[in-house]
Amino acid sequence: MDRAMEPRDRAGVSPLSSFDGGQTAEVLDRSSADGHQSLPTAPPVTGDEAGGSPGTAWLTPWVLMLPALLLFFLLFVLPQARLLGYSFEPDPQSAATGLTLENYGRLFGDMHYLGILGRTLWMGLLVTVITLVLGYPMAYWLARLETRWKTVLLVLTIFPLLTSAVVRSFGWMVLLYRTGVVNQSLQRLGIVDAPLPLMYTLSGVVIALAEVLMPFMVLTLYGVIRGIDRNLEEAAMDLGAGPLSTIYRVTLPLSAGGVLAGSLLVFSLAISSFVTPSLVGGPRVQLMATAIQEQTVSLLNWQFAATLSAVLLAVVLVLALAYSRLVERSGDRSAVVPV
Repeated sequence: MDRAMEPRDRAGVSPLSSFDGGQTAEVLDRSSADGHQSLPTAPPVTGDEAGGSPGTAWLTPWVLMLPALLLFFLLFVLPQARLLGYSFEPDPQSAATGLTLENYGRLFGDMHYLGILGRTLWMGLLVTVITLVLGYPMAYWLARLETRWKTVLLVLTIFPLLTSAVVRSFGWMVLLYRTGVVNQSLQRLGIVDAPLPLMYTLSGVVIALAEVLMPFMVLTLYGVIRGIDRNLEEAAMDLGAGPLSTIYRVTLPLSAGGVLAGSLLVFSLAISSFVTPSLVGGPRVQLMATAIQEQTVSLLNWQFAATLSAVLLAVVLVLALAYSRLVERSGDRSAVVPV
């Protein structure tokens, strides 16, 4: 920029020169001589000038996470560690002292408790399959529904979760009694001649738990299916695939992660459920949760109850790790593009 074109005040002094002692004007003169203009750049801001030290910047995330980590340690890690310690303590009625494995030996050496563990896992598997078979079509319908009533239908889907499990279990007791609505309806329709034994049976517990846990499966699948691009389904139909074939070949593989997540969630909640099995199943249906309650409250054997709890927790952790591995493998396969 020419010095003649530089703005001056009434005293004939350039504002740029008076602002910083003429340094800016000299820089502009040199840039004009080189044939291009460039403005002076500010010096870089150091860590001290920014209000922090580079050496302690890595501490910021940990400081922010400290309250959550402390709460997690106090409410989960510490109780679980104490529970695991109880499982290695001897039975109060035995003469053993110190840490021992007699509680685990009693569990895996007694067919009664092994039968309870097997029955619990079988019940969880049945509940998971029923909720998946009935919940997947419902989740797909809700995900592909385009109406103003969609929000209302979603609220109705989660509405059972707003009701206490005790109230829902009593409702199923009324329905499943020998003189309940289910048996009376079946007899009037001529399907059965005598009332079916639905109360205080494993079948009744599976039916009640499937209804109680259905919203968890539906909501998990709904979020995954909604994220699938509809153009993929439309492309499959344009190539000649029918609706069922499109769901089987396109939608179901893409929603495999949601199926695994919903199944893990429902299975974990089913095998650890206590209220519904204790009310609908009664004392005839012995499951892990009811056995833990019996050992804790009735028999006051906290050591063996802790052993049952530790084994149940180990089963859930193994399933969670297996689910993580399946998700990683499915992600690796989806990342491979066939040539």
